[in-house]
Amino acid sequence: MNLSLIFSQLGLSSKTSQDVMLFLAIALISFVFGMSIGRFKLITVLINIYVSVALLGVFPKGILPDYTYSLMLFFGIIILLTVLGKKMFEIQLSGSGKGFLWRVFVMSFLEVMLLLSVALTIMPKKIALGYVSPSSYDYLVSPNFAFFWMLAPLVFMFLIHKRILR
Repeated sequence: MNLSLIFSQLGLSSKTSQDVMLFLAIALISFVFGMSIGRFKLITVLINIYVSVALLGVFPKGILPDYTYSLMLFFGIIILLTVLGKKMFEIQLSGSGKGFLWRVFVMSFLEVMLLLSVALTIMPKKIALGYVSPSSYDYLVSPNFAFFWMLAPLVFMFLIHKRILR
């Protein structure tokens, strides 16, 4: 099934259909990510992403010869901290029932968007545009949106925590 053809028959341009496909792929990845990581690790992984971004930001510039090494280091730090730091940042999303699932999905969606934003920021623009459309690239990497994707999970956690405490 060619989804681009279906979207073009609905009157969407090819760039818009690329953006819709990217959004659907991110939604699916977010669902799988949230269900596989689980509520016990979502906040831990988020903290590990922030730590990885901070460590990568202060990593000496001349040591890594290519952006692929920076990407491997970024994801390697996240994986290493998640595996080794079982009790280091063990914070969880609390709750159960139907409201709980949407919190897990939204949190995993925001984490996947943050990971994608950071990964595309590390990549050279020319190579990144081979994976996403120019408009999606702008929504993920432009300074304002990069700040938004960095801040959104924290704001979401704050709002959820206040709502649970009521």
